[in-house]
This record gives sequence, C-alpha cells and structure tokens, in this order.
Amino acid sequence: MVTVRAMTESDLPGAVEVWDEAFRTMAPEYGLPQAPRTPEGDLRVQNRKAHFLATDPGGSFVADEGGTVVGLSQSFVREGYWVLSALAMAPQWQGQGLGRRLLGAAMGNADPDGPGTIQSSRDPRAMALYASAGFSLHPAVRAYGAVRSTTLAPDPGVRLGDERELELVEAIDRAVRGSARTVDIAALLEEPRNRLLVAGDQGYAVVQEDRVVTLGARDEDAATALLRTALAESGPGRTVEVSWLTSSQQWAIGVLVAAGVDLHPLGAVMVRGMPGLPTPYIPSGGYG
Repeated sequence: MVTVRAMTESDLPGAVEVWDEAFRTMAPEYGLPQAPRTPEGDLRVQNRKAHFLATDPGGSFVADEGGTVVGLSQSFVREGYWVLSALAMAPQWQGQGLGRRLLGAAMGNADPDGPGTIQSSRDPRAMALYASAGFSLHPAVRAYGAVRSTTLAPDPGVRLGDERELELVEAIDRAVRGSARTVDIAALLEEPRNRLLVAGDQGYAVVQEDRVVTLGARDEDAATALLRTALAESGPGRTVEVSWLTSSQQWAIGVLVAAGVDLHPLGAVMVRGMPGLPTPYIPSGGYG
C-alpha cells in the first residue's frame, strides 16, 4: 500500500533516486537529451529539493511504499504565485492514479483563484493531469544544440552581477511575473556554475556556460541583449540549452535560430489564474 505523506529530510536521497529514474525512463521515449549521471548532479538535485522543503514544507510530499520513496511532489508559493517544482513517480507506479494524489497534496497550499504555473514534460498523462486540474496548456520547445554563429558578441549593456543585485532582480520579477522569488534566485546563485547577468535596470538572467537557467526583463530589447550575451559567452561550437520557450517568446526563438541552435519539442508551460504567460521571461523548470 502506498501512503502519501509529508516529506522529511531523510526522504531526500530517495526522492533524488525517484526523480532520476523517472526522467531517465521517460527521456529516451521522447528523444530528450540526457547528461551522464554524476555525484555533482545528484547533489544539485538534492539541494534544490532540500531548499523547497525548508522554504515550503507544506508543499513537499512523498509517496511511501513500506518505507521506500516511490514518488514525490513539491510546490512553493511566492507572494501568492504558486509553482509546481517537481512531480515524479517510479516507473512501475505510473498510470495508477498516484500522480493525481501527489498533485492534489502539492496543491494544498495553493489559492484556487490565484496564479499558478507548471512546467510539464512531454508525457501525455502529465499534460492531461494538469489540464484536468484547471491549467491551460501552452506548448513549449527547448533550444538544444551547438551555437553555429561565429558573429555573436556580448552586448555592451550587459554586465556580470552578484547577490548585491537581488533587490533589482526582485523588482524585475514583480514587474514581469507579478511576484518576486528572491529566496530562490539567491539559492540559484549559490550553485557553483551559476552566474547572474544584468542589463542595466531592465533585465537579468541566471546562466551557466552552456545553459540559460532563467531570465526576466521589462522589455524585449533587454531580454534579447541578455540572451545574445549568454550565447556569445558560450562560444561557437558549444552545445547550449534554453528551455520552456512558448509562442509568447518569439524574441528568444529568433535569437536562437539566428545563432543556429536547434529547436526540439519539450512539453508545455501550463498556467491558471493568469491572463497569459509572463513575458519577456524564460522560466526555470524547478524554480518557476
């Protein structure tokens, strides 16, 4: 018998195992890229789950079968904005209603009339589950592949920032998303590979050398400058990733196509209680 209960710190290693197993089972089925599993990657996933367990214990749950974690869900709320950070089950438990139980638990901290976002995988069952919970579906693509352009250059208006810029990031998030997530951006900046790029007082991006983690801007000019700078700093020939691009992010799709980066179907960004998607904005899969 499987019990859905509150997550504890001792559940974190099991949650990482379920998360990894669920993704590595799904990815080949839909042609999604997979990086080799590493201890550093496992630690990053565990730290993220520990972060949301600490900030939003009322949104963190596991499915427990005889003391073994076989599923998890995590959600968080920032200034009334609800985000599903993670939902996964061991493959043998998929398609048996456990996902609906885990989602229902994770939605217990949500205002049913407030804004909410889910980044859904390509799994048809996941998209159907979220749609049945009242979320509207916006198909999304992932830019993944080599930067082929040799003419990209960093924008002179973009500079390297740090944690001292969090007040600016907070203001931009409120303008673009309707709510700040300062504690989450601070956690992202503690990860060794992540850097903060800032475009004046108009936009910011958390980036790695091969990935845009998240980006928000007051206008498309600032967003474009940030994305071009991130790609230019990656350099020609490097494989990069920019995920969760919907039809409202044509500015980003144009930049990536011009840079020669391939586009691949990914899943969907699903929202409720909102007139549309935040833009110009690139969400993080786990941090919304």
